[in-house]
Amino acid sequence: MAADVERSRLQKVQNREAFYSLDILPLLQTVLADLADIDSAYEKNLDAIKHSEADEGRKSELVARLWHQHRERRAPYIHELIVLRERIETTFT
Repeated sequence: MAADVERSRLQKVQNREAFYSLDILPLLQTVLADLADIDSAYEKNLDAIKHSEADEGRKSELVARLWHQHRERRAPYIHELIVLRERIETTFT
């Protein structure tokens, strides 16, 4: 039974490779990992601002600037995800 399950999994992987270009999965993993790093750094910096001694007005300014920088840093990675998604979609149409 376990051999049948493993054989089924192997067939699924082999079938997937027939559909996807070999570079898509590593690219997707890399882009998602980079986005996770960017988001993690943003959350860490946001937490530091919220717990700082600065007055609320200054904190608001810092949060707004941080959010803007965060969006700018993410933009190229989001674009890359869109490109990868389009490549995947064209494979199945």
